[in-house]
Amino acid sequence: MKIFKKILCSLLTCAITLSVMSVAPTLPVSAKESIGNGLILSTDSITITEGASATFTAMLEEGFDASRLDCVIADPNVATITPVTYAANTATYQITYGSGGSTVAAIYHLDNPAVVAYVTVNASPLIVEIPSKLGTNHDNYCTLVSYEFVPYDFKYADFNDYKSTLKLQYQCASYKDDAYTKWGCYGYFYDAAGNVLSKVHLYCSSLSKGRTYSSEFHVPVNAVRFTVEGFH
Repeated sequence: MKIFKKILCSLLTCAITLSVMSVAPTLPVSAKESIGNGLILSTDSITITEGASATFTAMLEEGFDASRLDCVIADPNVATITPVTYAANTATYQITYGSGGSTVAAIYHLDNPAVVAYVTVNASPLIVEIPSKLGTNHDNYCTLVSYEFVPYDFKYADFNDYKSTLKLQYQCASYKDDAYTKWGCYGYFYDAAGNVLSKVHLYCSSLSKGRTYSSEFHVPVNAVRFTVEGFH
């Protein structure tokens, strides 16, 4: 079983790379099911924020014992997964925030590892809401390529109001209005009460379709949500 878990972790690591490339961190808790060979999970992706946890269920076919299910997560530093309850053919699991990032968890049957289903886990220091099209000009707009949180490393006494740094990459997807070669939109960090803690500017001076741009912003200590101007 240890050998199996090592192999499974290796396979899941490949899945993580693909999920990061497709900007998996933007996904909210999904209502979709993850269906394996005789196993159904209540969701195929979970997003949790710093200090939080979430639960999901795994259901076998009628007459099967859910206590024979086990779980493994590809990167336990991102988050941890633990069983909560077993009731007949249904098991409940809890995902708990670790250090943040994206990973994949597998629920599988101890007696038949081919019975397996997967859930993507996105552990983020705050909720990130990114529209499909960034900006306010419907002719000139960008789309998100990726984002990541990195430790805030400027630890002097007068600059301790930030908990991390948010790095964004976005690409020009439409450039039809030649009158505007500059592009920009605003992002907002909010606290739990909905107050704006910080307003930041995503910007590029020479807009070109297909070109990728980047910005980075310090995340205020009390921030729980980040949004960007845009439209769908």
